[in-house]
Amino acid sequence: MTPDGTTTRVRRRFGIQHVVSLLLVAVVVVCIVVLVQRSSSDSVNLDGGSIERLIPTPGSKILQQDGIGIDLAPGYEATIALDGVVIPKDQMVIVPALNQYQFKPGAGKVFETIPPGENCVIATYWLTRNGPDVATSRSWCFTVL
Repeated sequence: MTPDGTTTRVRRRFGIQHVVSLLLVAVVVVCIVVLVQRSSSDSVNLDGGSIERLIPTPGSKILQQDGIGIDLAPGYEATIALDGVVIPKDQMVIVPALNQYQFKPGAGKVFETIPPGENCVIATYWLTRNGPDVATSRSWCFTVL
């Protein structure tokens, strides 16, 4: 109490709420860093940089109507097979500007839906200038709910 009868509050530099807030911010930052590293390791620089992304990512869970495919570096071409069944080129969506090869199941296609359980994709890809005789394959699996 001061001589004039008023009380003064001593201000702390850091209150408990400040410490808790800083800890929460630190946890969020760590989580963001971990997620970025995981997504980068799943989708960038696969097979020496020739594959930019696998669709879906290995080990992921998808729905029966979701698509599958591969996103390649420029200068590559590909074919894909689901559970050993080669997807006809006329049933794939090929986006040349992005070099993506995708298949989405539907009526009248080799797969109307992707079967439930574990499924595996084999993508066979090659440099366009070398042709399919000098191809490489990449396989990965995922689960359909």
